[in-house]
Amino acid sequence: MFSSDKKQEVIILNLVCLNLIQIILCVTIFLLITSCGIPPEDWGDTKPKWIMASQYLPKEKLQGLRNAGFFDIKGKIYTQHCDSHGNMIRHKFDEEYKLWKQVKYETHGCGDPDA
Repeated sequence: MFSSDKKQEVIILNLVCLNLIQIILCVTIFLLITSCGIPPEDWGDTKPKWIMASQYLPKEKLQGLRNAGFFDIKGKIYTQHCDSHGNMIRHKFDEEYKLWKQVKYETHGCGDPDA
């Protein structure tokens, strides 16, 4: 009798383990399927604004300049570029028309190259 009770316990334990494995497998598959899916269209563009805006930079006007960075002031996107003489040129992005407009030119705004 002891032997058959032991066998039943082992069988029950094996069935419980199989059920746990099936549950874990189902949860893992569900998480993989839902996390790798394409986001809904109403989520919009999840890229930072400056990445989207950088696609519209007037590259022909910025020839020979080095980028000094992008920044955000009150929700508006700006970029700075420096020429070889240390002068700073700042542009502001117009999100409606997807255009960059020069808003500032500062002599030696990027530092004096002779210093």
